[in-house]
Amino acid sequence: MAETMKKILHVEDDPDFQRYVVSILSDSANITQVMSLKEARTSIAQNNYDLVIIDFTLPDGSGSELVAELATDNPSIPVIVFSAHEITETMNNVKKAFVKGRFVEAALIDTVRRLCA
Repeated sequence: MAETMKKILHVEDDPDFQRYVVSILSDSANITQVMSLKEARTSIAQNNYDLVIIDFTLPDGSGSELVAELATDNPSIPVIVFSAHEITETMNNVKKAFVKGRFVEAALIDTVRRLCA
């Protein structure tokens, strides 16, 4: 029996970075992409995700708001954070933080596979 593809929500407002992440992960998971906190909240309310990847800088607020909401409302969903800068704050359900432009694709793939196992 074939293994079902895991579902990932990718919250990112940069279309180029969205396409880049899909090109890296599309063989590993089904990826839903949204560009704002509002869209992310709606998608989370309507779907079950195995993983959420969040950019911290979004047009309608900080991704850290969504991370905190997930920690309270959906603590079993692991979170990967992408940011333009190093992330120093520790959040309960953030399993990995990557800095845009300074991460290795294989590390992202391995992290996604490990968190969705």
